[in-house]
Amino acid sequence: GRWVAAARRARRGTVCVSGLACWVGARGWGGLKCLAGNVIQAVVAGTFGRLAYALPCALLLFGIRLLRAPGDQASTNRLTIGTTAMTFAAAGLVHISAGLPSPPDGALKMRDAGGIIGFLASSPIVAAIKPWGAVPLLLMLGCFGVLFIPATPVPMVQSRLAELLDRLRRRPPDPDVSSWRAPPHP
Repeated sequence: GRWVAAARRARRGTVCVSGLACWVGARGWGGLKCLAGNVIQAVVAGTFGRLAYALPCALLLFGIRLLRAPGDQASTNRLTIGTTAMTFAAAGLVHISAGLPSPPDGALKMRDAGGIIGFLASSPIVAAIKPWGAVPLLLMLGCFGVLFIPATPVPMVQSRLAELLDRLRRRPPDPDVSSWRAPPHP
């Protein structure tokens, strides 16, 4: 009953997200020339700026995630929150690196920077504490997003990095180091 309904919702969500990934990819990478392609380009590039080129991959991976674990709402929520934080951080950093264009500067300058998300993520911080203060804050937001997705507490970062290095070097795991899974939340 409940699992079947969740699986159906996940399939519908997967089809929608994967279809959107195909449309965005067809316009951004394939140069789809039609009214729908122009609208997609205007909305996606205006919203995400230079990050729009990575959006099809992100949407496709999110769709696959929905298909593989339809009932795991907690992980899906963590993925959504972490990805949103990383997107705001990346768009803000791209926007700062492009010279902080604002909407009155025109759509092309906004699309060549971080889009409206980059503008919203970076402009208030830069206005308050200048770019030298905004960059570390946006980097911290990005790190928060990376740590939030797998539910990694900050004290476990060192042991998880050591595990990752051991895996990359193909060494057997150290029994004193905790596992890759986060401890259960109370």
